[in-house]
Amino acid sequence: MIRHTGLRLSLLIALAGMLVWTLPVIARPVALTAQVSSWRLSSVRDWQAGESQNLLVVNNAGGELRLAAEANEGSFLSAPFETAFATNAVGAVWRADLVTGTAVRLELRARTTPPANGDEGWGPWQPLVVADEPPAADPDAFTTAAPLVLPDDTRYLQLRATFTSEVPRASAVLNEVTITYLATQISPPVFAAGLPQRPILFGKPVLTPRPLHIARTDWAEPAAARPDRRDPRGVVIHQLAVDIPPSATLSYLRALLIYQTSVLDWDDLIYHYIIDNEGNLFEGRLGGPTSLVRQVAGSEADVHVALLTPADQAPSAAAQSRLVALLAWLTQTYAIAPTDLQPTATDGILRPAIAGHFEVSATAVDPYPPTRELLPLLRTQVDRSTVRARWYFAEGNTAGYSQRLSMYNPAPRPATARVTLFPPTGQPIIREIQVPGGGRADVNVNEIAPNASALPAIVEANEAILAERSMALTTDIDSGPGIDRLSRVWYFAEGSTTNQTQTYLIIFNPQPNDTRAQITYMRRDGTVFEQEVQIGAQNRLVVAVHDITLPDGSRPLADASFGMRVIADQPVAVERTMRFGPNGSGLHTGRGIDTLSRRWLFAEGTTEGEFRTQFLVLNPNNQPANVEAIFRGPDGIAATRRYAIPPRAQLAIDVNEVVPDLGFATEVIADRPVAVERAMYFAGGAVGTIGTGAQSPAYRWVFIDGRTSDASYYLCLSNVSPLSTIATIEVIFGDGTKTSLSVRIPAGARYTLALQEAFPDETAVAAIVRSNQPIVAERSIYPGNGVRGGSTSPGIPLP
Repeated sequence: MIRHTGLRLSLLIALAGMLVWTLPVIARPVALTAQVSSWRLSSVRDWQAGESQNLLVVNNAGGELRLAAEANEGSFLSAPFETAFATNAVGAVWRADLVTGTAVRLELRARTTPPANGDEGWGPWQPLVVADEPPAADPDAFTTAAPLVLPDDTRYLQLRATFTSEVPRASAVLNEVTITYLATQISPPVFAAGLPQRPILFGKPVLTPRPLHIARTDWAEPAAARPDRRDPRGVVIHQLAVDIPPSATLSYLRALLIYQTSVLDWDDLIYHYIIDNEGNLFEGRLGGPTSLVRQVAGSEADVHVALLTPADQAPSAAAQSRLVALLAWLTQTYAIAPTDLQPTATDGILRPAIAGHFEVSATAVDPYPPTRELLPLLRTQVDRSTVRARWYFAEGNTAGYSQRLSMYNPAPRPATARVTLFPPTGQPIIREIQVPGGGRADVNVNEIAPNASALPAIVEANEAILAERSMALTTDIDSGPGIDRLSRVWYFAEGSTTNQTQTYLIIFNPQPNDTRAQITYMRRDGTVFEQEVQIGAQNRLVVAVHDITLPDGSRPLADASFGMRVIADQPVAVERTMRFGPNGSGLHTGRGIDTLSRRWLFAEGTTEGEFRTQFLVLNPNNQPANVEAIFRGPDGIAATRRYAIPPRAQLAIDVNEVVPDLGFATEVIADRPVAVERAMYFAGGAVGTIGTGAQSPAYRWVFIDGRTSDASYYLCLSNVSPLSTIATIEVIFGDGTKTSLSVRIPAGARYTLALQEAFPDETAVAAIVRSNQPIVAERSIYPGNGVRGGSTSPGIPLP
């Protein structure tokens, strides 16, 4: 097959040969002008001025090179060419006719001083690697996609062409070569490490952190972008085989930009992102990851990432780390499975979702072997670094409590969970925990960070794990899910300083900057108190509400019942801990409510025996709210009550007065969005538990923490649908074994399952509840059959 070149390149070459361009390139961080010129070889005189072996100079179309009649290999070495100015980068466009089985390879070398004594003083030969696509001016020409890097003071160039043929008496024909050389040096040098690092702005919010990068406007000229767009289906990794000192990185990037846009006349850089060997990440192509690239064969809907790494080296550790972080964010943002295969755009052959350039383009040679060998490990690292779950725990204290974190992995493959604890002083404490597929893992926080009076935590994982925290005194316990999303606004329906109750509001700021928050306390009588606070970066603030004292010595919230609202200027995690009873024997703690609702559902509630149950309803609106509370026993609706709540006030519903001596589920319906919590106290008020309800029923609920050894474990299931349902409970024990049982729940009724009776003396029990109608599910645990308190919490709903 013969590939013929066209004539449209002639105008581009003629203009390049006539002019030395002076282009304004950058206004930030330093003013810079670039010079561009060219050296052309195309005539008989040009070819004869060099040295050749086994080649013929033919006077066709002005002059061309080809193999001699019987030769199967030959070479051409040009005469040295002196550039018009000191150059630091060079690229090439050439015309050649190639017959199947023939090839021509071009290489270039450079020097800074006038040539003498043969090879002495010349730099190494550098190959001119053929790009996937030609310059825009001539679709039949060959070109290099990226310029070669040269020493800043280069003044002499030399070209070498090597011809080979596997077919007798057949030869490639080299018609002309245009070498474009550029000067984009910066004096004094500007280092990338000194430029601003900004988060990438494109893409939807995901759990994997947005990488910091050097924006295009900070290393090149501002420009408008109107690219064609499509969500990417994969990532292609390129390697530009350049060895650049940190002082010359920006100079080379600007040469790359000018070469691809002004010399090749491509619409923009073909690389969305570029990573140098120091680990700096640069924004390349304007328009973000959805900007289509048509200059890479079969890969226009991919994100293209270029590594600036010598061909004989693997990327540095810093570059690999930055690449993994970038790809983890990209693949999650655009739903690309890092370890999967996908069909190519051209022939449908399967290729990796994260592919090397050679895996999408048959003629590509990059990445080069040391980098290519890393690709399988790289894909695995990207998958492991993708954050598919993140849980926040604002409360944490190993000085006064026994604390445990429990994680469940619903995925079939193992997950790596990263637990980060933030002690009051010193660096964060990080542990990685393996959570088996379909199994549970526990972390004894007291063993990792003993005697820490403040210990917020973040749990992250590369699978969508679920996480709970258990905190225990010798007299009471609390357990429940963490916070899976930060919010600027949080509500608590319960708060009290009556009967020596202590209320603590814990605000955890995981952001890199300080944040301010306004706390509004809404008393039961409708009066309001406001407080301004500041929370340090990656720190927590504990507000002891019962101790708030004004400058005049008064205590505005003494002996009061109230709800609370927290509004912060950045997303935060907020929990509330309350201590009550004789000598603070009782404990409950838990997350706030980030979304108000007109409907709240609770599966657990009892007024039997010594239990006292209240529902706390907070109306934070500026208008009154009307509320209806529906109580359902084992056989259906037992009672309905209606209440009116003034604006910005709290309501307490004493359920013992409504449905005495009954176990019940509850539905609270309001005509305005409100916050609702349920408080249950027993043992004469010495211990108790509090929890939020569900805003809607679900088909699946997960409970991670639990045991039946020296504890009573109850699952409370409420069927709010008009049809009866079958609920199947899968129980997972500490050794990984599983079993299941099923129960029938009539329409509108609730069911209580005593797991300690079915599975006694188990030290670790997790449960998954599945039903064929949406239900509400909660868990109650009473250590020592209630002698050491108890805890009730809702399950974690799964889609």
